[in-house]
Amino acid sequence: MDYGWYGLGGVFAVLLVAGATFGFIVIFDLWTWRAWKQLYASEVLVWIVFIFLSLILAKVLATVVHLLVTCWKIRQYRALIHTAVHDQECREGSRVRKVLICHASVGSGHSRAAQALASSLHRLDPSVEVRLVDLMEPPYADRTLIYFYKDWYLRLVGGQTACGELGGHFVGFLFDRANNVGDSFTGGNALQRRITQSFLLNFLQLVCEMKPDILVHTHFLAPELVASLRRRHGLKVPQVTVVTDMDVHAWWFQQPTDQYFVPREVAKFQLAADGVPESDITVSGIPIMPQFQDTLKALQNLSKRESRLRFLREMDASLHDAFLPDCDRPVVVQMSTGRSVRHIFKSLVKMETPVILVVVCGRQADARQQLEEIEVPERHKVALLGFTSCIHELLAIADVVISKPGGLITSEALACGLMMVVVDPYPGQEERNASMLLEEGAGIWIWDYRDAPFRLDRILSAPSGSKFSLAWYRQNARRIAKPDAAFIVARYVLSDAPRQRMMQEVNMASTGDANNGDLETPGADQPPLHTIHTVHTQGTVWSTMPPIGSSRSVYSEEKETAPRVRRPAPVRRLGMEAFAQMKVLDANAVPHNGDSEDSSDTEEASSESASYIQVHGN
Repeated sequence: MDYGWYGLGGVFAVLLVAGATFGFIVIFDLWTWRAWKQLYASEVLVWIVFIFLSLILAKVLATVVHLLVTCWKIRQYRALIHTAVHDQECREGSRVRKVLICHASVGSGHSRAAQALASSLHRLDPSVEVRLVDLMEPPYADRTLIYFYKDWYLRLVGGQTACGELGGHFVGFLFDRANNVGDSFTGGNALQRRITQSFLLNFLQLVCEMKPDILVHTHFLAPELVASLRRRHGLKVPQVTVVTDMDVHAWWFQQPTDQYFVPREVAKFQLAADGVPESDITVSGIPIMPQFQDTLKALQNLSKRESRLRFLREMDASLHDAFLPDCDRPVVVQMSTGRSVRHIFKSLVKMETPVILVVVCGRQADARQQLEEIEVPERHKVALLGFTSCIHELLAIADVVISKPGGLITSEALACGLMMVVVDPYPGQEERNASMLLEEGAGIWIWDYRDAPFRLDRILSAPSGSKFSLAWYRQNARRIAKPDAAFIVARYVLSDAPRQRMMQEVNMASTGDANNGDLETPGADQPPLHTIHTVHTQGTVWSTMPPIGSSRSVYSEEKETAPRVRRPAPVRRLGMEAFAQMKVLDANAVPHNGDSEDSSDTEEASSESASYIQVHGN
């Protein structure tokens, strides 16, 4: 049963009844008024409120109608999608020719990671065809999704709405709450999946028409759509998910996914705790542009003074002449942080330690004009830059970077061995990135801008060999940096591993159909696993999966004692639609496959399996 259509119909019915009731109240109020000249101020205010509510209701009704029309289009395109998907061939042993990289311009981090992967792929294989798709731009995304998810969301978390900072804290609360639910944001919910697919209908058509050899995702929106096509329509294209945050949220987890690339070991543990085999997780880091490695290698044999003079000479001759006598000072780079640029700059110029302060204003011309009006003490050297494409060279010669803790800028700073000063993190993922920097000793978090001069002076004046000195922070940053993440992902994408795995899944599926759906059960030499017994169509399908809250490689008899469960291990990887009727059997129960078994086999099976999950098809 398709609950998505019933859910949309129910929402539309409720809104229709609410609109009719509201219209009746307005008409009745007009009819009961005796004369227009007897209107009071309170009645005028009521009318204004009524008009405002009617406009909001009209907008909601228009959005729902548009959503229903788009869902109707999905049914029209279903035959096309079904035909295009099943006509695809999995090319075993052939060279990768087409790579589709999906990202979303919600901020710049996801898009920059996608560009880094594309650049690395072209360096390894110039003949490969790479296509970048921004899911937050027409025609792939609907204008409603762009408004709510991109524009309104960014203003809300940035405190730029009428709610102020409360809006950002509310988003952070929802973010943490969504990470503790029993399933990911779109998986397992027919209504939400229908809405997401309706918004990205053109993207689904692109996947079916382009027929890429592999899909790479740097945002969590596309993996659910591709996973749905693989589960429900038999799409034979491998997909790879590259996590661009320091922690893995539940939204990143979508099965089937052939390989996850995560930034650090903790993220690998988080995915393994959700049931992903460790063989499907690679700790690679967050991809950054290859130019960072090129610049660091070019400056490796140069002194700090020579490298800085070289950068200043190539960027601006006037800056080179101005900074020539003071190139040995610490270089502090302040990245554009929205409305806080001016406040942070006014605080930094109060430092007692002489520094070279470089402010990257980006395309904010008004912000640069405001900074030029601030008086700077003579002990500091200041450079105000607009938009620059030499950010990799700038970070390579710096000592400290002040920025919001986005996933990409954090990885770039770590790759250059910079101490990071965190300011204004968005509630949710950026706060987790900031916590990681504090945990590893690679940065500090400044809550109040007025504290910045004192804290930076103390760090810059500390002896280089002592703890909490600038050298100590930079050493920790180099320790956890992974500058070659883009090439690690690119080598896997160009290898035969994803397509060979896809061929194995296809062969297992065809073997299961030929044998009436019966596959082998886990042998006695394998570790204790959950056994999933699924009745699907005409046969019975056997598969294995790690127990809830553990992974295949780390599970043991000792860890069977009530592990901490963040959310149930998913069973969607089997591609069945009968998981809603899941029932956990007793630990000593034996699955019945239609054949009689003696008592010895029963005891052996009971000792090997911790529990059995039985799932019946429709």
